[in-house]
Amino acid sequence: MIPAIAKLPRIPLGNYPTPLIDAKPLSAALKGPRILIKRDDLTGLALGGNKCRKLEFVLGDARQKGINAVIGTGGSQSNFALQLAAAARKLNMEVYVVLIKGVHSEMQGNLLLHNILDSKVILVDSTQISDVSGPAMIGKMNAIAEDLRQQGRKPLVIPVGAHLPIGSVGWVNAADEIGQQLQAQKINAQYLIIANGSTGTQAGLELGVRYLKLPMKVIGISISRKKPQAVEGVVAMANETAKLLNMKITFIPDEVTVFDDYIGEGYGIITEECRQAIKLVAQTEGIFLDPVYTGKAMAGLIDLIRKGRFTAKDTIVFIHTGGIPALFAYDKEMTG
Repeated sequence: MIPAIAKLPRIPLGNYPTPLIDAKPLSAALKGPRILIKRDDLTGLALGGNKCRKLEFVLGDARQKGINAVIGTGGSQSNFALQLAAAARKLNMEVYVVLIKGVHSEMQGNLLLHNILDSKVILVDSTQISDVSGPAMIGKMNAIAEDLRQQGRKPLVIPVGAHLPIGSVGWVNAADEIGQQLQAQKINAQYLIIANGSTGTQAGLELGVRYLKLPMKVIGISISRKKPQAVEGVVAMANETAKLLNMKITFIPDEVTVFDDYIGEGYGIITEECRQAIKLVAQTEGIFLDPVYTGKAMAGLIDLIRKGRFTAKDTIVFIHTGGIPALFAYDKEMTG
């Protein structure tokens, strides 16, 4: 482990290292590069996902500071909110999640699992609060935190996706894990492909790859933000995380690659290309992607392969960031 990371407070929540599998049938079907899939859907916390790595550090720091209640946010099928709730249960912390009623707010997928966890879920209408990162949502979360303080609790408001430098540390660490796995398997990979949402996961990967001098290029596939905003988010978080770890590294926008061609009508709204990508990976690898993040990221990878951005000589690591429970809420879209 990177020495600066080893010094930080951390709570073990996941099973690591997650598998790195050689997706030979998928690679053959696409007649393109060699594709490896990093199975972070198998971290183990609440059916897995990339936020587990972030929460190990965010909640480790929180527990050291005496925090006993956490408030998070996201869309109605937010995988982050579910993992936060599960981790809080495990650590005997109170948890409140303020979720925006989105495309799927029925009691299915992640919302069903919240019900089983007995999470304190507050669903708000998108006409009242439309942005999980906006001032209205921040105000709502801060109001809950203040009420908890009045009750004698010590709460922490956690931004969507655990978008904090201490959270991105988890993905600096993941870059180290991936590098070691590739070395052990004697594989030279040129690209890391990641779904880009709140930008913190890509930021951590970018920093880890740069610090460790790994010979790979990180490429983000945006599932919500246009390219300028996504790149700006990655750069800002990577630089903040570098400062936290005392790494003498600075990023500029020209060094970060994000494609925003695969968002479709918006966050959480499935595209036909996403639907086909989910089915292709399931039918070739027996692996399920989700309709919000990894389905769109894989749709982007498939399109880039077909456009010649990658060739048969390349090796790609595709990060499976989880989110599988949300798939069950998209039954009509997937079977229509």
